[in-house]
Amino acid sequence: MKGMYSYMADAGLFLECGNNKKRLPVAMEGDNIALERAYLNNRYQPGKSLLVSIEGHLATRKKMEGEGTQQVVIVDQFLSIQQQENCTGIVPSSSLTNTYWKLVEINGERLDANNSWQHMMHNNPGAAQEIHFIIRQNKSITGFSGCNKFSGNVTHTEHHINIGPLMSTRKACPAMELENTILTLLSNADSYHIKGEHLELYYGEKHSGKIIAKFIAVYF
Repeated sequence: MKGMYSYMADAGLFLECGNNKKRLPVAMEGDNIALERAYLNNRYQPGKSLLVSIEGHLATRKKMEGEGTQQVVIVDQFLSIQQQENCTGIVPSSSLTNTYWKLVEINGERLDANNSWQHMMHNNPGAAQEIHFIIRQNKSITGFSGCNKFSGNVTHTEHHINIGPLMSTRKACPAMELENTILTLLSNADSYHIKGEHLELYYGEKHSGKIIAKFIAVYF
């Protein structure tokens, strides 16, 4: 079985490719735990559906809430998961410009609930925004770096990028260390790569340089 899988609020949902019916709950049995772990390790946005391949079948189980039964998906064996594809094929790459790029990884460290960087954000009541940037077609960049809004100039070609100098507001908060790290890595980035909805910034060329940050495109 191949289909789009999402996991949120301790519940997995599966919509088989080519199937126009509603998403079915995934039973917490069989090889479900392997599917859950693969999804949580690969998704960058809560609730985002990813393409998965499984060996499985449909069955009837008692509803988790309320009375009666419901049809569910039983995962006999988890096979694979894809970030860059959906049921219709490869996801087209997002544009570098006019896209809201949300930060998801710094220097190999993911921003998740158990991450020290994310802990700083949770302790910063003024940071209602998520860390992001947008590059406009007029070669300007704006964004939020943890405590302050920033702006500056950008030049870029198909693979290379030069950001800065950057200017920002001057509000202090518990996430200043994170903010300084973000502004520094943006200023140091000199190349980039986009695949699907994912952007990687490099210090040095893609194949020999270091990945300093990863972002995901967010659409509202």
